[in-house]
Amino acid sequence: MAEQNIDTSPDRGTGSFVREHDKGIDRAAAAISTAKTYIAAMQTRDPMLSLADSATRALEKFLDSLETLCPDQETGPDRFRWTVAVSQSMRDFLEALRAADRAEPGCIPASVLARAGAEAIRWDLVNRHASDIRLWAWLGDLFASNYGEGTQKVRGVGETMAREYLRAIAYHAAALDQQTLKAGFAIARLIARLLPDLSMVREHTEGALYGVDLAQRGVPVRLAGSQSFLGWRFVTTEAASRLSDIHGDLIRGKALNGLEHVDAKELHAAIMHLRRQWSFNPPMRRHRRYPLNARLCMVRGYEQTMDLLGDDATEAVSMGMGTWHITDLSVGGVGAITPRNIKVSVPVVGDLVAFCPEEGIKWHLGVVRRLRTSKSQIEIGIVTLSANPELTRIDDGRHPRKLCTCDPIQRGEAIRLVAPVGTLENDDPIFAIGKNATVHKLRPLDNALRGKSFDLRIYQVT
Repeated sequence: MAEQNIDTSPDRGTGSFVREHDKGIDRAAAAISTAKTYIAAMQTRDPMLSLADSATRALEKFLDSLETLCPDQETGPDRFRWTVAVSQSMRDFLEALRAADRAEPGCIPASVLARAGAEAIRWDLVNRHASDIRLWAWLGDLFASNYGEGTQKVRGVGETMAREYLRAIAYHAAALDQQTLKAGFAIARLIARLLPDLSMVREHTEGALYGVDLAQRGVPVRLAGSQSFLGWRFVTTEAASRLSDIHGDLIRGKALNGLEHVDAKELHAAIMHLRRQWSFNPPMRRHRRYPLNARLCMVRGYEQTMDLLGDDATEAVSMGMGTWHITDLSVGGVGAITPRNIKVSVPVVGDLVAFCPEEGIKWHLGVVRRLRTSKSQIEIGIVTLSANPELTRIDDGRHPRKLCTCDPIQRGEAIRLVAPVGTLENDDPIFAIGKNATVHKLRPLDNALRGKSFDLRIYQVT
């Protein structure tokens, strides 16, 4: 990746550069350049500062600069290129800190090392990359060396190693891969505010969401309600309560310590997201998953999906990308994997897709909810919008068109319509014309929800 000559010196500050040259800046290159600048500043520090102080300042300034460098317009390719650059830069920063600590053991506080490790984990998640087992093992070793068998509970207070380990687990439990970059920054700032309310305990605790087995130094695992687990348990009960308080203060217009500079809309979305993830009854799978060894045919994008639904289903199977293999299947969706050297384009989170097992002829409509990559494969999770999508003639009084209905049209029931972006914004009733020429009036019930290439809106059939 070519680098530009960008002045990101610590004295000048990255923010001023972005404000002056916002239109022409290569933000991925700027992130790489900024990391190199602060790493160099740490290594050639002011003789009046200790290495620990210099490292702490450099790390915090680099992390602050990333929010300024975040792309304003988030497209799939732009997000991928930028997050890859940031993820690698964060790894370079972490390795520079670890190298300094190896050269002079103890010169870098464990809390600073762990903070860099937590941020590396965060950006792997944002980059939609599979969890790095070696990174989690190193962080687990660092935690275990600071908290022995006699420790039964730790909290995220003070400048401690425990606080940063809790930060890493909080990132892992925040579904950052499913959020936009801007929303991710708001969630990260909110997590920083909530760290004193997070804890880990060794004993069984109702409401613990994740468990960490330090004997294995593994990645945190999701805990079922009645699951027996030996190890540390991640507890968010107090943080969920604090989120309710913060939400109330936000609505009342009160000042929010540590969150003053977060956009109110983004902060509200971040609060609601974490409340769903960290409540006593967080989102759970509603449908049982079944393993299945079969190929998956898939077509992405609104236009391609609608063209597919308009063709004969049996013949259309050959149009799908059959390089995907199903890992599990349920009423609610499907999980699949493909080798990373796949030669067709890979769907991104938020994409509309039509999918069908290779042996079947029935196409389902869904949205990509999860995407993870590793060195060898790409993993995808699709949530089902409709098991029986149909193209239906819709008339809004100006001109008729065929749109996708996700549900059967029955008087008194609600249905979901999928349409091109901007098509369903009008709040006036529209009309659906059935196969037998029956006309149904559709009254909008809520605002349209926008995906990558489509809008989804709920209508009442009258």
